[in-house]
Amino acid sequence: MALAASAAFALPAAAQVAPSPFVTVMPDTQGVPATVLDAVQRLPATPALEAPLRSAPCAFADSTRHLDRLASNLPWAQPAAVVLFDGLPGLPPGRRAVVLRPTRELLARAATREVIAQGGVSLHAIDLSPLPVDAPTPSFIALHIAPPETPPEGCVAQPPR
Repeated sequence: MALAASAAFALPAAAQVAPSPFVTVMPDTQGVPATVLDAVQRLPATPALEAPLRSAPCAFADSTRHLDRLASNLPWAQPAAVVLFDGLPGLPPGRRAVVLRPTRELLARAATREVIAQGGVSLHAIDLSPLPVDAPTPSFIALHIAPPETPPEGCVAQPPR
């Protein structure tokens, strides 16, 4: 009887060793590093595009590092944006990207849509996969910044969060 009882307890343990019939499907991140996804998904929403656009050349400041918050050349602004040197699908070589999370109000503005239509801006889904320029609700906007001819001046790094 003791042998039968131990066999009954052994069966559930053996069942736990067997592979699970469930399959976890991860989103296709097109090779986006997990650290990049983590950094951009922690961004607060940005209600205005003016400060990130004006501070965008600071992506090439000497003090800027990959995944840093965007330094600001405006004394009153601390743009909620992350600088990417690489790891963003569609980022041309030699350029850097400033990624921000737009609010619905920001996307609804005609001025924002004009900036997107002019080029140099890409729209991205929550997993940073590229979206068409007419996507109604992107999760992220990436400003593609070409290296400036002269180093940017007046860029002040933001304090750590």
